Amino acid sequence: MTLQPTTMDAELCDCLKAVNDPELGINIVDLGLVYCTRRTEAAIAVELTLTSRACPLGDLVIAEVRECIAARFPDTDRLDVKLVWDPLWTPDRITDSGYAQLGRERKTEMI
Repeated sequence: MTLQPTTMDAELCDCLKAVNDPELGINIVDLGLVYCTRRTEAAIAVELTLTSRACPLGDLVIAEVRECIAARFPDTDRLDVKLVWDPLWTPDRITDSGYAQLGRERKTEMI
């Protein structure tokens, strides 16, 4: 299932905030790793990325995403979790909350 880049289900995003990046200890939503989420009565679809293609813990993150969603939405018939690399993740995707969790403020560009 291909999702629109702006498709974000609020309840799914709230659920996925329970999944932390194992290296940074920040949830994957605030890190900007979750690109799309969609939920219907029959299916849930998530597109996400990792901070690096070389991330050795990618399988762990995906497994935790599946477990988290299955626990929160047990009546869902189908769960599609897709790892994507386009667009590539950059720190620009980190939310203000993510920066706060890192103990830093977002740097804004001076014009």
